[in-house]
Amino acid sequence: MVSTLYFIQLIAFYLWQVTSTSHKRSVVTGFAAYANRNKARTRLVGGLLLGAALAGFITHWGIASGIIGFVVGLMGVGCLSVVIDPFNYLRRQSVAAIYGCCVLLEMTI
Repeated sequence: MVSTLYFIQLIAFYLWQVTSTSHKRSVVTGFAAYANRNKARTRLVGGLLLGAALAGFITHWGIASGIIGFVVGLMGVGCLSVVIDPFNYLRRQSVAAIYGCCVLLEMTI
């Protein structure tokens, strides 16, 4: 459950990162190109995903712990996204592998 919430945060942060004016990489094809063409819609979806993640954290851990977990997770996925994005590691296969490993760790621990 927590891995899924952090994964939702990662997707939402990446959507906001791609549509930012300071994002320097120009993308011609794929999902990032669609996000650049439809910035308002992409940011709305990113905001809704962040709201859903916040609601999930609050229902899972309570109000104060949920908000703190959300902020800490947002800092974590933000750092991960900013560091990994220039190396072009954020593809479907690599993100799915990272998410799968995190879910397996969450289930076994």
